[in-house]
Amino acid sequence: MKKFNTIFPILCVVILFCAFKCVPSCIGCKNIEVMKEDGLYVFRIPYEGGFDVKPFVSEKLVYNKDVFKQTKAQLVINAGYFDPKNQETTSFVVMDKKLALDPQKNKNFMENKTIQPHMKKILNRTEFRIMNCAGKTRYDIAEHNAKTPYRCEIMHSIQAGPLIYPDLRMQEEYFVVTKGTEVTRDSITALKKCARTAIGLKDNDIYIIIATTSHPVSLPELYDICKDLCLDKAMNFDGGGSTSLDFRGNDNVKELHIVSDNDKSARKLKSFLVINK
Repeated sequence: MKKFNTIFPILCVVILFCAFKCVPSCIGCKNIEVMKEDGLYVFRIPYEGGFDVKPFVSEKLVYNKDVFKQTKAQLVINAGYFDPKNQETTSFVVMDKKLALDPQKNKNFMENKTIQPHMKKILNRTEFRIMNCAGKTRYDIAEHNAKTPYRCEIMHSIQAGPLIYPDLRMQEEYFVVTKGTEVTRDSITALKKCARTAIGLKDNDIYIIIATTSHPVSLPELYDICKDLCLDKAMNFDGGGSTSLDFRGNDNVKELHIVSDNDKSARKLKSFLVINK
């Protein structure tokens, strides 16, 4: 058995067989909690902590660490997809009930002949939602066109994809295409090991999973991690060189600056998820 470095408060975590095996709910916890193992990190943002969770978008591409400094947030991670050539989005982002980023305005993206026949799937890729449900904040992970639950409205959302858990939808969201046993398209190296950023939900707590190049994973392997955590839902954010996280730290965990490999591989980004008190 590998040795794991666990930073969850003692009262909140019981490690049995694996550091990421069905972490129990932490009733009453109000601090961000971190669990790590050889370059793989899991952050839990407890619902009872009263955190403010919303997207951040930039007109020009910027580093995650710069958004972290600007917003003075507790935690910032990379989020949606974008085209580094024209610096325009390829993912929907909603902020304060208004469409902040619209991939349909990205001419290069919409006129790409390779993906045009599959645009319906692409525009309906999975998104992370922050909702107001009868005055209470609720989170969800759903297809872009999916209806909200009764008495809920979307306040903020960030699209990326694919859905990882409970179903891995690589082909349904046009990330992977196969012909027989041959893989003819793998647009985000979904089937290969690389750095990843993912977000999941369990009992309305948010889980952020960061895999660096010290512990690269494929999306099927990321599915297994989400299963071991017993998450309700999980989805993929932009990964590879985009994988970035900055955490201010708290009484239990020191400050962290994480990129896929090191600062030399840090990539300027378009959209972010910002978490603050």
